[in-house]
Amino acid sequence: MNDTGLLAVPPPDWQSQFVEEMSSLALVRGAPRALLRVLGWMVVCEPAEQTAADIQQALDLSAGTVSVAVRTLGDAGVLERVSKPGDRRVYHRFCRDGWVRILEQRFRALSELRDVADRALAASGGGDVRLVDMRDAFATFEADVRSLLHQHGARTGRPPAAGTTPIHGNA
Repeated sequence: MNDTGLLAVPPPDWQSQFVEEMSSLALVRGAPRALLRVLGWMVVCEPAEQTAADIQQALDLSAGTVSVAVRTLGDAGVLERVSKPGDRRVYHRFCRDGWVRILEQRFRALSELRDVADRALAASGGGDVRLVDMRDAFATFEADVRSLLHQHGARTGRPPAAGTTPIHGNA
């Protein structure tokens, strides 16, 4: 049974397949498999707002695993906590700009790598062509990604879904 007292209905096959494909990226991306399963579920689940118990039941994960995953995704700005009028439970929802937030975090590493190369170039006197190539490559990627993110932001900017209210402090 789920939080509403109804028997849980397994997700359609396409949703299960999507969740498993997302989790298979764990080997490539270094993120925990369960975290990627929760991320994948939150992208395709119906309804879009899910309690931790809903997620736990749908994915057959432990309460602790779901708790860590939703906290991690919430801290990253990918999931937001929402409330529903008249309901005391906490729901989680994929943020409409969640993918942008994921990309921004991934691409922050480009700036960090460029900064490391800049510091090494300054310390070494700037003569190492490998460091120059590293700095220039990451500076180019950083600028291009920033431009793409700005273009995407100019095309979007959607308000939260109707019927729920973000809970401040973990949105």
